[in-house]
Amino acid sequence: MLISSAASVAASSAESDRNAQADSAIRAVPADAAAREPERSESLHRLVREHFSAVWRFLRRLGFDRHLADDAAQDLFFVALRRIDGVTPGRERAFLLGAALRIAVRMKRRGAREIPVDLRDAELDETAATPEEHLDDERARKVLYQLLSELDERFRVVFVMYELEGMTMQEIAEALEIPSGTVASRLRTARDDFRFRLERYRALAREKEGL
Repeated sequence: MLISSAASVAASSAESDRNAQADSAIRAVPADAAAREPERSESLHRLVREHFSAVWRFLRRLGFDRHLADDAAQDLFFVALRRIDGVTPGRERAFLLGAALRIAVRMKRRGAREIPVDLRDAELDETAATPEEHLDDERARKVLYQLLSELDERFRVVFVMYELEGMTMQEIAEALEIPSGTVASRLRTARDDFRFRLERYRALAREKEGL
């Protein structure tokens, strides 16, 4: 992966908040629906537990406001409750991320705003051993998210799915409902653009340091 090290740094997030929201999403499932279809409800609960944090993080990486990400992630599981029987086992993540993106885009079009991705609501990497490492991790995340926010949305989506979420091209094609060739083309463009912007950032940083 092009930026696997950056991806591991960016993965740090407020898990306790996400777990609380996952619990909220589960409680929001109508009791009568759960009673009528206990097996489907149980499957939905499993999906929420396993994927809520990943869905929320995915939407934030794409630049959606944290409140929109909260709402879209919760709405997603109402969609999943209706369509869960049609999801191929092993393809749950592709289905959820694709559906989450479409829900978030619809919400944005209804008036929700999109902002540049930042880390104002992210936590520092708890594995960092020293304050200096914490600072380095925070800087790396800020650079990564700033560069992501500069990419064209079509290319950013594919880039995030492949480089940060670790999805295959086939999974991305299924999630976005586009041909695999289009995924490959967008990924190439996104990588070239990301490299260009990263090199430009590094050059400016060296210039500031007088190197």
